[in-house]
Amino acid sequence: MKLGAVLYVYKGEFGLPSIDFECCRVLCLIKFTRCPVEIETNSNPLRSGAGKLPYLQIGDEKFVGYRQIKKLLDREGYPIDHELRLKDRHLSECFANWVFTNLHVYYHYYLYGEPNNFDVTRALYAKRTPFPFNFYYPSTYQKDAHDIISVMGGFDLDDKLEHHNVDYITNNAKKCINVLSKRLGRNMWFFGDHYSEFDAIVFSYLSILFKINLPTNPIQNHIKGCPNLVNFINRISRDIFKREAFNSINTSKDNASPNDPMLTATERKFLESEKKTKILAGIGAVLAMGTFAALKIFYKKFSSSNDYYDGPIQYDDDDIDEEDMD
Repeated sequence: MKLGAVLYVYKGEFGLPSIDFECCRVLCLIKFTRCPVEIETNSNPLRSGAGKLPYLQIGDEKFVGYRQIKKLLDREGYPIDHELRLKDRHLSECFANWVFTNLHVYYHYYLYGEPNNFDVTRALYAKRTPFPFNFYYPSTYQKDAHDIISVMGGFDLDDKLEHHNVDYITNNAKKCINVLSKRLGRNMWFFGDHYSEFDAIVFSYLSILFKINLPTNPIQNHIKGCPNLVNFINRISRDIFKREAFNSINTSKDNASPNDPMLTATERKFLESEKKTKILAGIGAVLAMGTFAALKIFYKKFSSSNDYYDGPIQYDDDDIDEEDMD
């Protein structure tokens, strides 16, 4: 690879190397093959020429999208499947197409099509897009999802929610997860001891669907039920994307809110418990200070009354009138 090559991608969130599927699988190509490329996450998608990320720039030349970047890597001597046997390469392509058929429509519906979820996704893309383009740019992903869902899902996003055939795409996605879990078994990679393009595709889909915090995401718990896939995601995130993995949420910050849609369930629970603890501690402190103030006032009054009290009154017998005694 020529010196000065820079890859522009969206910054990650929730511990992901990127919030975007296309960016994530390009990052896998770069990291798996150890291609010497600088990774830039503070990127402007409008500078790519196509209005989307990722893109790789060498001098004035730009390679936009996964296909162009992969062809460049193959040409420069960084093919991702070079360790696979010819039979496994063909099998990898077949599996990749099958996963695409079952997970691609689910991914686009629950990230860009489902109304409540898109509020979260829109915020993620808007925060990574410069002003003023962040107001309208995220909606371009929803427009792309509209076409994908109508073709692969069999329904229109403009229809009422009760007409969205979510059971169909969810069941297909769950079946796909089950097959992937069985295929991986106890292996590190899907084709034994060597990484492949298929590993990059599976990680990019599953890591986002597993880690992103959405109001509605039925497949998330299904992935949790497959420990080997969870280990696959966490191992790659930890060992390969240690530098790129990003999480903007810091639960130690005072301004973090439990209602923030970008919080994970664990972080939200922590903040809620922390808030309750702070409230109880505040009430306890107020009561303690009030009690101390009351005791201090009482003590002062008691002390001041003692200043005029010299002990018991002494009566002389001579002072008592004899008539009174009678």
